[in-house]
Amino acid sequence: MVRNQKINSAERQQEQGVYSCTCCGEALFEASKKFDVGSGFPSFWAQIGANVQHKPLDTYGRERIQLLCHQCGQHLGHLFDDARTPSLVRYCINREAVALEKEREEK
Repeated sequence: MVRNQKINSAERQQEQGVYSCTCCGEALFEASKKFDVGSGFPSFWAQIGANVQHKPLDTYGRERIQLLCHQCGQHLGHLFDDARTPSLVRYCINREAVALEKEREEK
């Protein structure tokens, strides 16, 4: 795949629901905003509200943006520039930091 190519429907995930913090349950990402970049990490192109905190990080000689749960402070992953996404950024998330909460059907 070309690096600057926009994400296509095959890369977008077909899940429904919300990804929440595994420590406190805070809603962090909509499943509809998840896509596959082939890295093995869950990736999203948008967060829910201000529920994800962005913290500049300068370690190991690299500048990055660390992502934390706004509610409990759990480390979620890192934010990267990505021209393929509608937001031009990619939230690269540790799999153990989030859990999919399926939408409940109303009766």
